[in-house]
Amino acid sequence: MALVETKEIFLPRPKYEYVTTEDAARSALNVIDKYDVLAVDTECTDLDPFKARVSLVQIGTPENNFVFDVRSDTDHSEVDISLLKPVLIDKTKQKILQNAVFDMKLLKYTAGFYISNVYDTMLLEQLLNLGKGFVSASLAKLVLRYLGLTMPKEPANTFADYYQKFKPYQLEYAANDVEVLPTLKDLQWPKAISEGLEDAARLEFEFTKPMCEMELNGIKIDTIKWRIIMSEMEQEMNILFDEIGQMLASSSSQQYLFGVPAVNINSPSQLAQALARHGLSNIDSTNEETLKKFEGIPVIDALLNYRKVNKLVSTYGEPLLAKIHEVTGRLHTEFKQMVSTGRMSSSNPNLQNIPKKQLYRSCFIAEEGNSLVTADMSGAELRILGNLSQDPVFIECYANGIDLHTRTASEVFGVPMEQVKKDMRGGAKAINFGLCYGLSKYGLARRLKIPETKAGEMIDTYFKRYVGVKKFLDQSAREAVMNRFSRSISGRKRYYHLPEYGDPDFNRIKSGIERQAKNAPIQGSNADTIKQSMIYLVERLEESNYNAKLILTVHDEVVVECKQEERHDVGELVAQALVDGFGHYFHLIPMETDALIGPCWLKGECEECGSDEMVFIPDEKYNTKLVCKACGEEI
Repeated sequence: MALVETKEIFLPRPKYEYVTTEDAARSALNVIDKYDVLAVDTECTDLDPFKARVSLVQIGTPENNFVFDVRSDTDHSEVDISLLKPVLIDKTKQKILQNAVFDMKLLKYTAGFYISNVYDTMLLEQLLNLGKGFVSASLAKLVLRYLGLTMPKEPANTFADYYQKFKPYQLEYAANDVEVLPTLKDLQWPKAISEGLEDAARLEFEFTKPMCEMELNGIKIDTIKWRIIMSEMEQEMNILFDEIGQMLASSSSQQYLFGVPAVNINSPSQLAQALARHGLSNIDSTNEETLKKFEGIPVIDALLNYRKVNKLVSTYGEPLLAKIHEVTGRLHTEFKQMVSTGRMSSSNPNLQNIPKKQLYRSCFIAEEGNSLVTADMSGAELRILGNLSQDPVFIECYANGIDLHTRTASEVFGVPMEQVKKDMRGGAKAINFGLCYGLSKYGLARRLKIPETKAGEMIDTYFKRYVGVKKFLDQSAREAVMNRFSRSISGRKRYYHLPEYGDPDFNRIKSGIERQAKNAPIQGSNADTIKQSMIYLVERLEESNYNAKLILTVHDEVVVECKQEERHDVGELVAQALVDGFGHYFHLIPMETDALIGPCWLKGECEECGSDEMVFIPDEKYNTKLVCKACGEEI
């Protein structure tokens, strides 16, 4: 059969007006003001908002597309960008954008205002495809997917020269970027309605402003202290390297060669051979997941510790400091607004993956004269599980101030609550949180270092006491397999792919979906509540006129920087925003939180006793260290 070549069909030339005078701009704005839905885009000289200059602002209407040349400090135009501000901040007019956060950050930093009432075609497409693997949501891909047309993107790289005279093909390119947006929305939105995603879309569109705030504001790091800590980590890594080499060399006839261990533990093949000589021939892989199955064996524990320290140093040593922005002197992480469950991810650098120990967090500091306010949703996932499952024991505990982990330990270990010991509570805590992630008896046995049979008995006892939780988890797993998706409290869907029955991988994939589905509604709802909280937080900070700004989030935690003299008032505002954001969706078991205030990013509680009361004391090496007020342990 002969192959038929598919001919590309390109977008037609758009209708547009190139606006370069103030009179023409005011005339165009009179036309624009007649419409409640507009398409908006920008062209600029750089992708970095701190270095970019805005050249063009495009506003599309059903009548025409207007390309405003806002380079008011050149010979090419006399249009000041401030002329466009009233229409772009008008909350009664919906603005359709593609990747709205980019344009919003650009205009906020260069012109001092945010676009309001946003519909983002990129975010909506991501929302329609959560869990389906990588589905590109670029504008060119959307135009091809929905319109069947090819959209050339080569001109995107031609705007770096701020003082150039724009050519027709550049202006047509700019106009096309708004020309297609209303049609894309008209085709996307009915799909969102049919999938019941209206509220989730509203949430994500409104969350673009908190996203911008965090990415623009960034966070300051104490470089001197960070380097001291990383230097100590390198020393620890080298000691572990030598110790592991000695352990493995003792099993080798080669021992040392010119004073250097004969085994290169960074080489998977050499490490596997050395472990086999060491009597561990049953280890079929040297990856971390496999090695964790053999925890408790000295050489394996040392290897896991070495890799942990090595990853920390290689990822967060000098590479982290290299990310300090030359303009702001701060670290500006880049967030991805949604991953499969609706949670955010962070990169370049990944500040959501900084170790939780206060030693590391204390390096992230406020500017002089400022304080950092840290607040997290207390036990968010368990409160969400209680709300979704309506389990009577959960409701009783939270209503009466009973520690859930202590109550669970009492139930599982069969002792009165007053006789629950620290290790019992720790085991119960592992069950409570683990079951939110589909924890198996095998996983619990590994975590608590107990026999599998004992772990199975503990889980069986737990489910006999918490019947509402069991019913909810079983139902979540069953419905995900039946429907091929899970839902969060906002209606957000996390989709799954299950092959046809009879596929050799059917049972394996089905089991994986069931495990994920037990957690997806909880984690997705957690994302919903923290995003709604940050929407409230940014709105209220703006209304309050406090000199304060949202700078970071890590799952169910937020960090705000403010003036020292306002820290207590801002702390109350932050805490209330988290309570209200959670309360927007859940009422049966409400949220509780306290704001922690200090010169640095603070950890929520002491691992030893669970107290959130802490005090800073002088320390010769690190300037200050944080100590638990209740038990005296360093945090």
